[in-house]
Formats: sequence, structure tokens, C-alpha cells
Amino acid sequence: MAQYYEQLLSGKGRAEALRNVQLAMINSGSRYAHPYYWAAFITIGDWRPL
Repeated sequence: MAQYYEQLLSGKGRAEALRNVQLAMINSGSRYAHPYYWAAFITIGDWRPL
């Protein structure tokens, strides 16, 4: 979630920020690459940057 909010603060949209963080977790090779850890997070509402 910290990376998600960092992405938002950098000007990314909500959906784009979430996707970037999910892809980073998948490509990390750590145990957190498994969807169990990140698949429950979804974006709801306005998709544009804050």
C-alpha cells in the first residue's frame, strides 16, 4: 500500500498506480508475487489522478 500511495503522489491515476504496484510485486520474485497478497485490492470510483 505504501508503494501505491507513492505512485498516487507522483501523479499517477488510481488504476494505473495499482496496476504498477501489482506488476512490481509479480516481477519481484519474492513470496509477495503470489496473487494471494495483492489480488484483493481493487480501485473503486474515479480513476483519474488525485
